[in-house]
Amino acid sequence: MKYLELQNALEASREGFLELIEGLSDEELVATGVTGCWSVKDILAHLTRWEAELVKLLWQTSLGQQPTSAQFSRTPLNELNDQWFKEMQSRPLDRILEDFHGVRTQTIRRLESFSDKSLEDDKFYPWLGGRPLWEWVASDSFNHEAEHADQIYAWKLNKSSV
Repeated sequence: MKYLELQNALEASREGFLELIEGLSDEELVATGVTGCWSVKDILAHLTRWEAELVKLLWQTSLGQQPTSAQFSRTPLNELNDQWFKEMQSRPLDRILEDFHGVRTQTIRRLESFSDKSLEDDKFYPWLGGRPLWEWVASDSFNHEAEHADQIYAWKLNKSSV
């Protein structure tokens, strides 16, 4: 996927996600049970944390360094997610929302430094395990967002039918 396609996907995904949560009150945003014990706020913090790790991956990769971001951690994903969930519990909703908006801007800015070849060539960065860089970006941004958007959508449908 070329830079402009990636940028468009990132922007469209974020716009769609924001439309999905538009109109939810603060009380609804912090209500647990969207998925397990997580609220929309928790999902936003989760998405932000993973995308922040993506920003780190992009920064290190742009410097020609093998990334040390969470994507390369030996810690199981569930453990990372649980740890981050606990860390973010006390963070106020307004800060979570600011972080959520800001991280996408950072992702797009970091991507500007990559050529289409470096995004698409699965051998360009050997440490990415034979996957092109754009797939790493998609995985921790718009694909991840889509996964959790489906959960929020289902929760909203269930909530409105009660």
